[in-house]
Amino acid sequence: MNPTNDLTENRLFLLLRLALWQRNEETTLFDGITPAEWNDIYALALAQGVFAIAFDGACMLPKELQPDLDCKIQWGYNVKHIEKGFAHQSGVASTIVRLFADNDIRTMIMKGISIAGYYPIPAHRQFGDVDIYLMGDYAKGNALIAAKGARIRYDYFVHSEFVVNGINIENHETFVNARVNRTGAYVEKELEQMVADVRPHPLIDKAYAPSPEFNALFLTRHATWHYARECIRLRDLCDWAVFLHHEADNMDIDRVMRNLRESDLERYASIVTEICRKYLGLDKQLPFSAEYHDLAEQVKNDILTFETPDKLRHLGIVSVFMHKIRNRIGRKWCYDLVVPDSFWGNIFYSLRTYLSRPLEIFRAHI
Repeated sequence: MNPTNDLTENRLFLLLRLALWQRNEETTLFDGITPAEWNDIYALALAQGVFAIAFDGACMLPKELQPDLDCKIQWGYNVKHIEKGFAHQSGVASTIVRLFADNDIRTMIMKGISIAGYYPIPAHRQFGDVDIYLMGDYAKGNALIAAKGARIRYDYFVHSEFVVNGINIENHETFVNARVNRTGAYVEKELEQMVADVRPHPLIDKAYAPSPEFNALFLTRHATWHYARECIRLRDLCDWAVFLHHEADNMDIDRVMRNLRESDLERYASIVTEICRKYLGLDKQLPFSAEYHDLAEQVKNDILTFETPDKLRHLGIVSVFMHKIRNRIGRKWCYDLVVPDSFWGNIFYSLRTYLSRPLEIFRAHI
């Protein structure tokens, strides 16, 4: 675990609230801030995937409280790099969407680029892979990409992967791993029923985005799968906050809550919503059955202090392997208290995966 300073955390949360909601807030937390303390915020924002959003918040502070010129120049330069990366990713997504559309294949884009549309500045949502679903034309899409010379990888349970101009594309055959447990099977079945309800994508021409009901279930299940195994980051909490802020009043609440309860995902959704309300200033709530104040605080602290083993790659294979084992054992409490998955069931699942694909253990997940 990496210890963080409470003041640094609270200052970062304030910057995120300023950037996400464009609201006036009391800024006395920044009175007397030093360049070294700004560097701490800079490093935490970078590690948590909210680097550009935090910069937006810093620029909204009164001038006398903003970072010094050297820090702002360095920060702003790296934000420009994020913007260029987002533009490149969006351009690649547009290219493959047009290719598929020209061949009568409809493309739904999930997660990153779709969620970015909810942010005040979409390009400041730090990007990752492009996740697509081809509305039943999974095999046809793979064949089309292969015919263009791209190498298709079929190493994963729910999607194939290929790279276009340096951007990794995940072409989903299914949405989640339905074979791992009852939650996965339930979520997959429900998402398959909801996928027909799409709407035009807010950022990519000729693409589609999922419905709010789909996103509520899909984002929650995707997050729980990663949270217990390798944690999540503040970027994921910001995604949930902006999604609920824009869609809570537009979704079928009864269906969303029924899905969350019947999949055993309600507790996790309640926890992250509480964190978003308390620390990110989210102004929406769902009718959860219970609140988990102490557990929400524990999860928030876990997110801010978790250290991914992928940062230790330079230490060699053995170090990464041992660190991942220690992390997995140390995260048993997440299975016991937060997510609907079984700790021992996931240990067995991981062993089976690594035995069939040993190099998978060294793949970056976050």
